[in-house]
Amino acid sequence: MMEILSELRWQLVRTRAALVALFLGIALFEFIQPVAIKSFGDLDRITPLLGIVPPAFWALMNVTPDFLTATGLSGFLSLGFTHPIFILLASTSIVWYACRALAGEMQRGSIQFSLSRPITRLGIYLSRVAGVIVVTTVMAAAGPLGMLIGVQTSKVNGQVASRNWWITFAACWLLIWSIGGLALLGSAASNSMGQAVSAAIAIVVVSYVIDYFSALWAVIRPLRPFSVFHYFAPSRALAHGVLPWSNVIVLAAVGMACVIAGGAIFARRDLPV
Repeated sequence: MMEILSELRWQLVRTRAALVALFLGIALFEFIQPVAIKSFGDLDRITPLLGIVPPAFWALMNVTPDFLTATGLSGFLSLGFTHPIFILLASTSIVWYACRALAGEMQRGSIQFSLSRPITRLGIYLSRVAGVIVVTTVMAAAGPLGMLIGVQTSKVNGQVASRNWWITFAACWLLIWSIGGLALLGSAASNSMGQAVSAAIAIVVVSYVIDYFSALWAVIRPLRPFSVFHYFAPSRALAHGVLPWSNVIVLAAVGMACVIAGGAIFARRDLPV
């Protein structure tokens, strides 16, 4: 156990600068949301503009004008978690870390440094899984924390139940965990970080495109259940404090299945020297 913790600490120390920058980027983006609402003059001036927004925007954000009108501040704030910038920053954070932790180490040959210590391959892999869990938790907390600070700072009119912030954190955690599992699987199977990152990004992009266009194009609507973003509902989490069990089960299972598969591959594969 101490060897695993030592590996985990070593990994986090080496990546701390980039992780801190990504954390601050997510927190700052979400901080801006309530500040922007306040700058418009609160919701009274924004709500009348909903009728001129094109349908493609609502598909992109996975909400409807009626939902925003009914939920008020919490509904508008939830747009910050379905916005492509949040998705990009959160996905980039976990994909970069997971792919660097294994594929990057194998590409540079530094994986041999870890193997020279009194630790098994399984221990090395478990330390990377622990790292993915830590990074997932930190990045999932960045958004709600940044937005909560923005709400308190801007004094925007409206309220969000304290419980809903935690539910939103859980929704973000599950999405990032599922992407992290996919990235770790690719990292365990690849010889270079570039291969692992390319594979993970391709899966995330295809998944996002399916979720977006299925709301506009009936032809690909049957594919929507195969997208991890179909099970990401931060709008319901922040506005209503609801996190469907189906979403929890699917996203948690995707991440866990990929982590297990990645461990099986890493334990049996030849490592570059």
